Amino acid sequence: MFKRIQIIFSMILFSSLFSCDNHRWSEIKDKAFSNQVRSDFKDRLPILPKPNYNEALGRVPSANELELGRMLFNDPVLSRNNDISCATCHLTNHGFADGNALNVGAMGKGGPHGGNVGSTFAKGVLSTDRTIGDDSLGYYAESFMFRNSLSTVNTIYRIDKTKNVGLFWDGRFGDLGFQTLLPIHTKEELCGANPIALDSEGNNPFRKGGPIFKEPVKIYHTNSADAYTGRDTGKFNGQPVIIDHIPYKRPNNTISIPTRNECLAITLAKLNRIKWYRDKFKDVYKIDVIGDRHLSAALMSFISTHIADETPYDSWLKGEESLTRSQLIGMVSFFTPLGKEYQYKDLVIKGAGCFNCHDGGTFGGTQFHSLGIRSDYRSPLSRATVIQDSRTGFFNRPRLQRGLAPECHVSNVTVSSNGLAPDIGKANQSSDTEDCFKMRVPPLRNVIETFPYFHHGTERAKGHKFDHLEDQAIASLKNVIHYHLRGPINITQKNRGNVLKPYFDDLLQLDPLIPFYRLNFWGPGMRGDMKTMSYFPVNLSEENLNGLVDFVAYGLWDKEAVVEGDLGNDLSHPEEVPSGLSPSITRDEGNQLEIAPFLNH
Repeated sequence: MFKRIQIIFSMILFSSLFSCDNHRWSEIKDKAFSNQVRSDFKDRLPILPKPNYNEALGRVPSANELELGRMLFNDPVLSRNNDISCATCHLTNHGFADGNALNVGAMGKGGPHGGNVGSTFAKGVLSTDRTIGDDSLGYYAESFMFRNSLSTVNTIYRIDKTKNVGLFWDGRFGDLGFQTLLPIHTKEELCGANPIALDSEGNNPFRKGGPIFKEPVKIYHTNSADAYTGRDTGKFNGQPVIIDHIPYKRPNNTISIPTRNECLAITLAKLNRIKWYRDKFKDVYKIDVIGDRHLSAALMSFISTHIADETPYDSWLKGEESLTRSQLIGMVSFFTPLGKEYQYKDLVIKGAGCFNCHDGGTFGGTQFHSLGIRSDYRSPLSRATVIQDSRTGFFNRPRLQRGLAPECHVSNVTVSSNGLAPDIGKANQSSDTEDCFKMRVPPLRNVIETFPYFHHGTERAKGHKFDHLEDQAIASLKNVIHYHLRGPINITQKNRGNVLKPYFDDLLQLDPLIPFYRLNFWGPGMRGDMKTMSYFPVNLSEENLNGLVDFVAYGLWDKEAVVEGDLGNDLSHPEEVPSGLSPSITRDEGNQLEIAPFLNH
């Protein structure tokens, strides 16, 4: 009997995912209802303040600085292999995310290019087919990136240089200036892990006085590396480093794979060879030599203007009737506490309590919780050895050396027989076992554009064909909301109800390796709050649920946020970039021997 009930529920769930007409459950405007909600909720509706550029950046960026940042953001010259840009993972037509569960950095294959990327959501080719490629010399990329790419929209509201936390899924880094340089010298992103290859004349392209290092490069954003092997130790240090070449072989006689410092130096050396960049950096920062701190400043300025603050919700706060009746129902459910009800005439709306975690004007981004979401097995973080093995190059290695590795993975509990294990999340940043498996609560503005969902992009409405990406995003978003409303699941107890399944998970997202006691769906201390636990699962009427999806997807969508920056600057992908390389996305199987046009004269 229990199994039949579950099958019926699943049929209702999936049929309801696709019952909407053009995603709007109702275009009806109800002014009386709207005014009543304004009155009843006036003290709990957050307003997104204007960005404080002086506080975040120390200045208000000029038009020239923003255009410089835009070109850098889209120019593959920042990568060692000239085959990937910042925009590879942050596309304007995907809400400054990328449409992949996990993306591929240097030596990736497939995806859109500067000529077909489009400018608005779901227009142009998205990089859903991007996969691991090679350098055309027999070396294949080693891995996918760590986690699902985060949108750069409203990043400025998470900058916290005093604590240096908050930007990533696991809470690492709050200094955007520091963070903007990390992809350039990370092998999974712009740096690459392919060895140096000699050119057609047998010369090392990175030799002293050669085509790249005509002049020495001084960098301040540095890491330490083993002098004998060239292997990065994972430790950041504050000592400036001068790099005038990269040896073809290390002292241990192995062919060099450029270190973090060397990758950043390669980028700066190339930028200093391009007249447009030299002139623009001199005009903006009054410098003759482009350095890493000024490169960081330009990128940070551009990213900081990616602001979503003109949504239907924002217009409604100003007194406009910009929200439909359906979206108003969803908004009321969003801001009504879990277990409470709101009544307007004969309409009863049940609270989903979303605002407890998706708080503030950004609708999230400040808290961290564990929902027990599964990891993507392709991620380097889906291996227990990333945390436990001191030979790895992941950022947690210095903590291991200090004996502070968090004890999240327990043999035979959180590690499967083939070595797969859940991404431990915030515990990477804090080394606190209380943070095991917690991920940042994502901000919801423009979330419709950032499909797929969850920290490894595992929610993609699997098992159904969609003619349009927007349809798939809506179905996936509805699945995400269903998952939240279902609440914590004790797999052992669920298995008793359906012994034919390895574990009872109709949405295919729960990770059976994450212990039940690590789940906290709602607010601090959720695990021990049995009264709150009793509210789950939250059963909403179809009208209530559809309204919630409608509000989150469309009530919080600022379509112009990826078109024009907060300071009136152009956010589009340029048709040409100063390096002469193909702009924005990928050169498809490009390699380091591909000499960029600016180096030929």
